[in-house]
Amino acid sequence: MKMHLRLVRNKRGQFIVIAALLISVMIISASAVMFSAVTYFSHERWEEYIIVIDGIRTGTASVLQLSLANYTQTLNNTVLKTNLDAWRQDVGRAYSGFGAILSSTPASGTYSAYSMSLNYVNGLASNWNQQISFSAANTTGSLNITSIGLEGYKFKASVFLKMQIADAIYYAGKGSDPNYLGVRVIVNAEGLEVITNLQKSNFVLFQIGGVNQTYTFLRYYESVSHSGAPALNTYVYEMRYEVASKPGSVTAKVSVVDARGIKVTGQATLTPIDV
Repeated sequence: MKMHLRLVRNKRGQFIVIAALLISVMIISASAVMFSAVTYFSHERWEEYIIVIDGIRTGTASVLQLSLANYTQTLNNTVLKTNLDAWRQDVGRAYSGFGAILSSTPASGTYSAYSMSLNYVNGLASNWNQQISFSAANTTGSLNITSIGLEGYKFKASVFLKMQIADAIYYAGKGSDPNYLGVRVIVNAEGLEVITNLQKSNFVLFQIGGVNQTYTFLRYYESVSHSGAPALNTYVYEMRYEVASKPGSVTAKVSVVDARGIKVTGQATLTPIDV
């Protein structure tokens, strides 16, 4: 009888242990599910904040593009400051549920970039009528999102367009064929990315010696040297017009407006080289 009771007690103890283990497993499983759910929703929420931040950065860059385009067409050097203030208010209204507060500090003074000096006033800079000419806009943004305690997140936005009047190529006609002179230019955006998709309509002015010219428009990658001059090894645009003979020099003036509406005007005196 004693042995029987001991066996019963042992079996009962084993049952209690097994039951406790099952309960523990259930608690751990429930905790894991709850943790996964919280992590999932937290992750989803952070993705939403990242989308907001990216949207504000992209919008700021768009404001710079529109403002620089306006400035290069009108020379209104307060347009960026005005547009950034309007954008700040738009951000506050659009993301009021997040507590988004944006401020911007347009660049001021002389900055060094792309091996050039850029002199900014109210975030805008231009240097035209040179062999290498440019238009630029630059600002630093500071973003707070009070709903997550984000404060002082800084980012930079810049827009840039550069045009270089590279050279002039003389094409001597054979026999009774006419002679031509081709003025070649190189156009770059921010990061010195070469722009390759411009059309003839983007070049709104082409003058030689102050006189508008009728010309044939070409675009191609130049990798050939001419008369000892080194190859440009980049994408070029050429304005080729008819001449009576090879001139000693020409003064070319070119204006380009890119797809964003940003304008640059350059001017250079060139000594033609034979093809």
